[in-house]
Amino acid sequence: MARALGWTEAGVIEAGRTLRLLMLLTDDNVYLFPAFQLHDGRVVDGLTDVLGVLQTGTQGRWTWAQWLNTPYPDGEPTAIEKMLAGRLDEVLLEARHDAWSWSS
Repeated sequence: MARALGWTEAGVIEAGRTLRLLMLLTDDNVYLFPAFQLHDGRVVDGLTDVLGVLQTGTQGRWTWAQWLNTPYPDGEPTAIEKMLAGRLDEVLLEARHDAWSWSS
């Protein structure tokens, strides 16, 4: 991830902590940064906003990763695909709805 973004490793870890990147921790304490959050060498626009909303419903970052990138059975674009298509407002609305349902 550091190479892909041209950042330091410490910068990538800090970005994960501050929700500028989605950072996942494995059971054996290894940090993973899914590639789907990048497009053309940059972080997908709006990712921090979406992660901030998802955080209000659950602290489960693996859940966030699934929410962002799991394909729908009906062929609807994933949340990340919608973000890349400029549909951030729609994704934020969906994130608010789902975060609310997780916390209820």
